[in-house]
Order: sequence, then C-alpha cells, then structure tokens
Amino acid sequence: MRSGPTLKPMDYTEIDARFSNENAIRYNDFFDKSIPFEEIRPFLSKLPPREYDLVELYFFEQKNQKDIAKMFGVTQGAISSRLSRARKRLLFLRDLPKITGEELDSKLGKYFDKMELEIIKVMMDTTCQSKTAQFINEKYRLVDEKKRMTQVKVRHRFEKCLARLKEEMKSECGLRKYYHLLVFIKDNLYMLHEVKLPHFDRGACAVFSTTV
Repeated sequence: MRSGPTLKPMDYTEIDARFSNENAIRYNDFFDKSIPFEEIRPFLSKLPPREYDLVELYFFEQKNQKDIAKMFGVTQGAISSRLSRARKRLLFLRDLPKITGEELDSKLGKYFDKMELEIIKVMMDTTCQSKTAQFINEKYRLVDEKKRMTQVKVRHRFEKCLARLKEEMKSECGLRKYYHLLVFIKDNLYMLHEVKLPHFDRGACAVFSTTV
C-alpha cells in the first residue's frame, strides 16, 4: 500500500484555537479584509481533500508555498493555482443561496417534472453538467443512446428551467430566490468540480504535523 500525506479532520474548536493573529494576517492577504473568517469556516470541510490539505498547510501550519510545493513534488505555481481555486470555491459556497432539495421539490414541483427537479438539485450540488448527466442516466437507467442525457442535454434542460422560472416570476414573486439560484449556478459552472491531478500524490515521504 502506498503511503503519502494524510491529514486528520479538524473540528471548528481546533480551527478557532489555531487561528492566531499571525494566521489572520495571512488570511487577510488571501481573502479580502471585509470577509470575516466566520463566513468561510463552515465551508472548509466541503473542499476537495487535497485543497483542504493545502489550506491547512498554508494557513494553519504556516508553511510557505515553496515548501508545500516541495512536499508534493510540484511547482510553486501549481500550489498557488490550487490555493486560488480553493479561495474561489469557498466564496462560491458562502454565496450559494441556501436552499434544500426538499424545498425545491415543494416550491417548484408544480413547474417542473421529476427529472428536471433532479437536474436542478444535482447541478446545485456539483455545478457539473457531465456529473449531472451521469447521475440522471444511472437513476433513470437510460441506456438507449437517444434517451441518454449528455452534458449538452443537461445544459439545454437547465436553461429551459431557468427561462420558465423567469416567465413564472412575472406572476409569482416568491420564485425570485429560486431563479437567482439557477442564475448563480449557471454563472459558476464547474466551480465545485474537482480535477484530480496525479502529480499531487507525489512526495510519498511527506508527513504533515497533523497526521493520524
């Protein structure tokens, strides 16, 4: 079995205890000073594991990007890029309208069929058209090539839902927040999609200070 960098999850109490003024300075360099850490903290655990590792090392272990790059056997630019991606994900998750799947079913059930609601919910969870297509095909057992969902078909159905909500809003103002949800997702496609890069598994001898 290959050994490599591992990281134990931290609870919020531990994060708070380790978020010193020195961390805050680095945090404010990475985020805008107008964004309190409290607004970001709830979404750290939603980052892909590798990005969570990098945020842990950079902010809480106080390691610089050059040293982190050496740990993983990648360039400093690669670390900078992934940290930037983590920042964008965290801000997206913070700003994503907080609407549950149950609420979507309840409030939009009379406007959309079951599959359209599934598309909206999976897009909300993944922002990924290809993953949504895969989910729909598996759930509805769509094996016929003519019926199978594709990335293009998902985009078409999603945009049709968006257009329908925009029209229905003219007579039902309560739909506004759901319309804004779909617009926000459309404007941030693939924001939650993780591109797995094998080279980030290099550095098999690297050991974090928080290893299990």
